[in-house]
Amino acid sequence: MELKTKNKKILITGGTGFQGSNLSRKLLDSGFDVTILNTYSEKNELNIKRFNLQHATIIWGDINDKQMVEKATRDVELIIHTAAKIHVDDSIKNPTEYFRTNVMGTNNILEVAREFDIPVLHISTCEVYGFIDEDLYETSPLMPRSPYAASKAAADRMAYSYYTTYGMNICIVRPFNVYGPGQKDGDCGAVIPRWVTSLMNGDNIKIYGDGKQSREFIYIDDLISAYEIIINKMLSSTELSGEVINIGTSVDVNIKYLAEELCSKINNSNYNKITYGGARPGEVKRFISNSDKMKSFNWYPLVNLSDGLSKYLEWRVKVDSK
Repeated sequence: MELKTKNKKILITGGTGFQGSNLSRKLLDSGFDVTILNTYSEKNELNIKRFNLQHATIIWGDINDKQMVEKATRDVELIIHTAAKIHVDDSIKNPTEYFRTNVMGTNNILEVAREFDIPVLHISTCEVYGFIDEDLYETSPLMPRSPYAASKAAADRMAYSYYTTYGMNICIVRPFNVYGPGQKDGDCGAVIPRWVTSLMNGDNIKIYGDGKQSREFIYIDDLISAYEIIINKMLSSTELSGEVINIGTSVDVNIKYLAEELCSKINNSNYNKITYGGARPGEVKRFISNSDKMKSFNWYPLVNLSDGLSKYLEWRVKVDSK
């Protein structure tokens, strides 16, 4: 899709994180003037090189610092707010940190956007829904089951309240289980990169519970293509003001199948590498979206799970060999 890039300056909070790095790269390629506000870490600095983000304006800072947010927001025409603490297990150990960043940090973004009259694309998450034994619509109730999910639900509804109270141009998107290049592994990483690291090292992988819990997995390129459509609309109109939009594949994948698929690709179907442990506190059994609203914009996911995992593995082999 052709983006309307002329003289457009965009701020991406969390722009050197997983989603942020991929989106920053796409917007730079499309000719946008990109500013990134992100906390500093060696991983985030590495992502600048991995995703060739040197032509963006990089501001190392924290969304909890309102003055830093004001500095990063000068002259921008859209804020894309991806910055957040995002790990369920870590939120159980450190809930206050999640509310501080995800709720009060988001409040700083919204307050600065209100002051300077800047549209905001707020990146929420499917985790805000909690467990509902049916497909999830944008109108489904929010019943978060972990401190992480609760902090994101609070930020999600705060963003919506700024639309209803102040008439701001704010759109909220709820992606469903994204994966792909740049996603974090390690203790606070996502399941696919963590399992890939373990299997590539010859180690076992652990399923919490019986493996029958299900998710849908959307490859990062498909998510970014959805963001492109939304960004274009937000830069040209107020059509999406107050809208909430699910972005997912609607393809139900149980965790046991995901583990076996990765074992097949990395260890030639050596399923003995799969172990089981107790269920995680607060884990939701099923997350499946209805993404018809996004599809009404002529968007459809193009990368199936098998191909997406292969693309991610190719990227991992490439970066791990350096």
